[in-house]
Amino acid sequence: MQGHISGTYVRLLFEWLNDKGFEAEKVLQRSCPDLDERIRVPFDEWRAMLERTYQVTKDPFFGLEVGSRITPRHLGVLGYVSYSCNTLGEALLRLQRFEDLVHAVNDMKVNFDGDLILLQWGAELGVTGEFADQTAQAVLVSYIRYLISPEFSPVWMSFINPTPTNVKPYEDFFRCPVKFESNFTTMAFPAMWLAKPVAKPDPVLRDILDRQAESLLQQLPANDEFVDALRQAIHAAIHAATPSLDVVAMRMYCSPRTLQRRLDERGLKFQVLLDDARLQLAKRYLSKAGTSLSEIALLLGYAEQSAFNHAFKRWTGVTPKVWREKNATMV
Repeated sequence: MQGHISGTYVRLLFEWLNDKGFEAEKVLQRSCPDLDERIRVPFDEWRAMLERTYQVTKDPFFGLEVGSRITPRHLGVLGYVSYSCNTLGEALLRLQRFEDLVHAVNDMKVNFDGDLILLQWGAELGVTGEFADQTAQAVLVSYIRYLISPEFSPVWMSFINPTPTNVKPYEDFFRCPVKFESNFTTMAFPAMWLAKPVAKPDPVLRDILDRQAESLLQQLPANDEFVDALRQAIHAAIHAATPSLDVVAMRMYCSPRTLQRRLDERGLKFQVLLDDARLQLAKRYLSKAGTSLSEIALLLGYAEQSAFNHAFKRWTGVTPKVWREKNATMV
């Protein structure tokens, strides 16, 4: 899917893995020293890193622990801007304005529900996934606790993702009820928290950093036309039951070697893009009651239904049958 993550944000995962005794560079297949604020890591690569982390830790809730370690330096200029604000409300305004410097995927929207503030993320650019959302929300709540008070807790949280086998780790971490399979990923908290002072406000430094953040924001690259065309080619190849790199390269009017080189230049993995496209299509087909699981497997380019079942469970944590039953119940 489209979007990117800043190098400083990705460092958070490197540091956690190393502290846990894992070789982060080996697990994540990337060098840590080259990760700084100027580096933009494609979101698909970030999601692949999180998946590899799960494979070695076997901990489905590792993102909560990773997010709890957040500090201003992991957010780059945005972190220092927010840390220099007078109140949480000011800091959140900066977060909304400059979030693309750190986590440029689906935009944060701010809404009101009575005396509650709702920070919400949809899926305009696609569903980001359980581990990515888990980490991102743990980062946000932990950073608010860092800025104003360790006593901060949302009133409730919700996630777009399927319900995990165990919700308790989420509720223990966020210290509130947590719902899943919602239309938005949401953090709800009392509006009175907006007036809470930040620990170390510095208006002069804030103004300087505001200008720096604004400048950095203007330097971010526009959406990549190559990636947009590639996604269309992958979808077409899936529909033709031939979703291989060679076939997609042909649809892109280039050689497989050229396509691979262009993917490497952007830090993208063909298999990750293919899995993302298949997952989106699978959910669309599963929402149609008249389509059998064997038909969906064929529509997605799988020779056998068992291969589709295995892949879908790896992506979502549940089988296609269970996802369809939950989705039908929710609707």
